[in-house]
Amino acid sequence: METTFLSDAVLVKATTFSKHLFLSGIVIWILVAFSGIWIWKRTPIGKLGFLFTLVSFLPFSYLCYQSYEEKEEFVYHLKIEPSKNHLYFGDSIEPDIDLQLEGILSYQIKSESESKKDGTRYTDTIYLHHNSGLLLPVAKVSVKRHKDSNNEFSRFAALSRELKKWFRILPLPVETETGKPFQGLLVKPELPKAKNQIGVSISSPTNAEARSKSQNGPPNEKDSIKFPIIWNHKILNANWYVSFSFLAIGHLGVMMFVFNYREGTKKNMVWGILILIFGYLSFVSQVYFWILPKSKTEYRIESFGKGYRFYSIYEGRNNLEGEWMPNSEKIAFLELPEKTLHIQTKIAYEKTKALVDSLENPSEGIGDAYQLAKQAYEASDGERWDLSDLPMEVAVRFFLVLP
Repeated sequence: METTFLSDAVLVKATTFSKHLFLSGIVIWILVAFSGIWIWKRTPIGKLGFLFTLVSFLPFSYLCYQSYEEKEEFVYHLKIEPSKNHLYFGDSIEPDIDLQLEGILSYQIKSESESKKDGTRYTDTIYLHHNSGLLLPVAKVSVKRHKDSNNEFSRFAALSRELKKWFRILPLPVETETGKPFQGLLVKPELPKAKNQIGVSISSPTNAEARSKSQNGPPNEKDSIKFPIIWNHKILNANWYVSFSFLAIGHLGVMMFVFNYREGTKKNMVWGILILIFGYLSFVSQVYFWILPKSKTEYRIESFGKGYRFYSIYEGRNNLEGEWMPNSEKIAFLELPEKTLHIQTKIAYEKTKALVDSLENPSEGIGDAYQLAKQAYEASDGERWDLSDLPMEVAVRFFLVLP
């Protein structure tokens, strides 16, 4: 995630693969595909080696070319203009969503850690917490503590430096995932008593109060959604990479079998047969059971008198993926930029928050954590709606109109 601070605005965009990377991939895979010429001339395998490299690796070059030519590339971007008291964000496919800065309550930080042999990697993602419950990612800070380092280490030093930049634009409170004040920062925002210079109210309501007050989203957002919302499943190139990898394994089995057959040896013929069966069966299974059904799948969100229904449609058959009912004691969270809508009961959400707080507090006993985990499990009744093929603006507008 790239953050740029200008004189009168802040620009944020998700880091994506460079077009030059795909150009390099095209060249590299072509070279690998034609490397079989050397095998043809220098080894007893002959033309078989060239045929193997050509049919195994040339499809990967085509996939890189297809990615390079992709026109509807998803790019998450966000722009904050304090002088205009507005925030704009989207994915460049449809007109940006426009929110007033008064709706931003705080910074919310989600922390992750990954243990490795040489140390621990800490990653903190900074979100802007809107009063509708929307979380907008604006920066990511990652530091590593090495095991063999004797230097004094503070995982919050880099995070504090990043937040110091944001405090100059938006002096807001900093909270954890559970809504509690974030501890450990080396800097604190200088919050005015009433309102700051950009009009952000400092007397922030709680998550539940903010959600109930702004459940319908910004003005006129309901008018921007037309139901039903319909989109087709998009097969990512990553699925084809996996499929062609299985196919290449099958080609390798064929080459081993044919080579041993020509040489009159049976030493590796059985291995060749097993490898080709595994590779080709895996390829057929991946295409038949995943790619083909998904490529023909249509998704639809319909509104009805009491709420919204989410369907997947395949070969004319409607499959109800989920249903949103107003006043059903459930709350929704939209994960950006992945565009995943999570729906769960309020009691499960509160129990999960309490469990996280219990685990982070070493003074709490293991019995309390066990009891909270049991209560969270018993209260769990969640759904996950994958809106990833929608433009971000459509997904967010739908989230903002949920009653």
